[in-house]
Parts: sequence; C-alpha cells; structure tokens
Amino acid sequence: MAPSPLLENGGVIPGKPSATGRFAEVYSDLQKHRLDFPLPIPAVLSKSLQIVEGPASSAAGHPEEIQKLFPTLFGQPSVKLVPSDAPAVRSDLGLKVGVVLSGGQAPGGHNVISGIF
Repeated sequence: MAPSPLLENGGVIPGKPSATGRFAEVYSDLQKHRLDFPLPIPAVLSKSLQIVEGPASSAAGHPEEIQKLFPTLFGQPSVKLVPSDAPAVRSDLGLKVGVVLSGGQAPGGHNVISGIF
C-alpha cells in the first residue's frame, strides 16, 4: 500500500485517484483496499435465471396501516430468481427490483444486490 498522504494546513495534498476514481488521500489504507476490491458475483447469478412469482406480500402485524403507508407496494407478488436452462431474461427490458435486508448485518448481502444489478 502507498504511504499515507501528507497534510498541509489541515488539508490533504491532492494526488492520484485510486482505481475507483475517488481521491485516495481521504481514505485509510483499509478503506482504499475495500473500495478497490472487485465484488465477486454469486455463482447462482452468473447463469441464466428465471423469475418465479410467489405469494402476495403481506405483513405480520397491522396490515391495514402498512397498506396505507405503502399502497403501491403492499400486496405485490414476491419473486424468486432461480437458475434455469431457459434463455436468460432479456436485459433490454426494464425490471424494478426491491431488496429487503432484514435483521442485522450479514456477510454476502451486498454481493447479492451487486449481482442483481
């Protein structure tokens, strides 16, 4: 890793941006490494997928209130992306994807989101 940048009057001396296009001087060595690290794509997302609709979304409690807060989302079908031998979903068609990360932090969640993107 490159040495930490020098500070001049409380400011960072400009330098070469990292591979991410961000100015590396404002980040620690660990942050620079994390920013420049290529995210692996999960194996299931590297092959043809099929979109399979599931049951309508619901709520564990207070469904009427939640439906008022999210009228266009509540009740929409859930979907799964499953491996398929069929031709891939056309990439020129727009597809809106909502991802819910529930619970605490867990490794791999952002990799899945990156793979869908």
